[in-house]
Amino acid sequence: MKSVFGIVLSLAFSIATIHAQEIEFSTPQDFQGDWFNLNPEEDQVYGVSVYRAYKYFTELEIEPVIVAVIDDGVDVYHPDLQGKLWTNTGEIPGNGIDDDGNGYIDDVYGWNFLGNPDGENIGGANMELVRLYRPLKEKYEDVDPESISKSDKKEYAKYLEYSDVYNEKMTELNDEFAQYAQLAALYQGASAYMKDLMGTSELVLNDLINFESEEESDLQVRDFLLMAEREGLKDYLTEGNSYFESAIEYHYNLDFNPRSIVNEEEAARLNTGYGNNMVWAEEPNHGTHVAGIIGAVRNNGVGINGVAKNARIMSLRAVPDGDERDEDIALAIRYAVDNGARVINMSFGKGYSPRKDLVEDAIKYAAEHDVLMIHAAGNDAENNDKVKNYPDGTLGRRKSIDNWITVAASEPINDSVFIAEFSNYGRRSVDILAPGVDILSLVSDNEIKEYSGTSMAAPVVSGIATVIRGAYPNLSAKEVKEIIFLSAQADKKKKINFQGDEVKLKKLIRNPGVPSLFMCLVIAEMKSK
Repeated sequence: MKSVFGIVLSLAFSIATIHAQEIEFSTPQDFQGDWFNLNPEEDQVYGVSVYRAYKYFTELEIEPVIVAVIDDGVDVYHPDLQGKLWTNTGEIPGNGIDDDGNGYIDDVYGWNFLGNPDGENIGGANMELVRLYRPLKEKYEDVDPESISKSDKKEYAKYLEYSDVYNEKMTELNDEFAQYAQLAALYQGASAYMKDLMGTSELVLNDLINFESEEESDLQVRDFLLMAEREGLKDYLTEGNSYFESAIEYHYNLDFNPRSIVNEEEAARLNTGYGNNMVWAEEPNHGTHVAGIIGAVRNNGVGINGVAKNARIMSLRAVPDGDERDEDIALAIRYAVDNGARVINMSFGKGYSPRKDLVEDAIKYAAEHDVLMIHAAGNDAENNDKVKNYPDGTLGRRKSIDNWITVAASEPINDSVFIAEFSNYGRRSVDILAPGVDILSLVSDNEIKEYSGTSMAAPVVSGIATVIRGAYPNLSAKEVKEIIFLSAQADKKKKINFQGDEVKLKKLIRNPGVPSLFMCLVIAEMKSK
């Protein structure tokens, strides 16, 4: 057994290092957590100056503002969200009647577009690519290309395109899984070996640190396990298991289609909204995390301090573990607008949008009603000017429309890697940066956890917008957007190391800086006089 470990250990180290880099970021230990509240000048970390804003604007009256979180739901029972949730005062909870006549029965905290009145809910779902590819595969897989009619040529070309992308993705996924499985086996083997060697059923970090042996191979196994602990490999393996399980069982499974759960036909017959009111269904960790960043109760000794003390979170569950459907997103946007939201946060995105017309019409509807929409840029390190990330707030124009902001993720230190390595970017389509690395916020079951992503950066900006709209309610969505941009501490000459090149930040982001809530309030105050 010792000799086997000696042979594979160097491979284990190299694989572990590669994967650790994918999940470990450069946040200094002192700044981990809800560092987005901090101030660059006072704290030497690039937060958005929330503490400073509330310190200097103590007399400012800030009225409640409804913020719609279109996501995988919100844990409405989390103690750090109590008093911060939007509640539909027109509904009598649990009576099975649409009391306010808005088309949704018992929609007390918002609405779940991924379920039915019997309490069944979608958790995992296909990627949009699979939903597009599946019917064409069934139609054309065994058809002779020479027999394709002229009227079907375009559709057949799409089939070939989707087939190539799908097969490429499956090859990539299988290769990743093989590497992951090899690393998992090495880690599990090393753990079992060390437990046996130390005569214990559980490895304790201090015991590992203090372990000594005359056998070099024993010490190599110990060092591997210590490295795994230090680099977060154990967490990676846990998260990787969940990732591959979802990818194989749901995301790319051509035989899986959960949409029959949703009562669309019955709802249409009854002239009511499909779904149910269970916005807390299926452990909504992502949406709860987003909601916490926007508006978790401040200074209560529980959880974290959200950006907007005036936020009232409306939960709209429309994003499954997989790709969201355009019709669900369009309806969620319209629900938010019709029920009083002034800010909408959208921490989701996808590469295909077969009914983008529905979503674009809903975006225009929000614009007509002066609702500001904040969208996450995406986490694929891609240029959104070239690779589409839907919904697209430019609507085909050269920049985002007046009521839309697309947000990339930034690191806590304004150094040579200021934009997060995973963040999407785009000189035309991505508007601004905000904290998105190792962000501490709320998750289900009364817990808190750190996540990284543009999904975390968008709600930071949503929180800022919510405070401005509450403090200066006469400002339009366009004016709030302009204030946020003006407040951004931008350095247009700044160069960063990005994807192996030294690049000016202004070539990656339209407004290459991080906004400041403090400066937003200063600017808004000046505008209001």
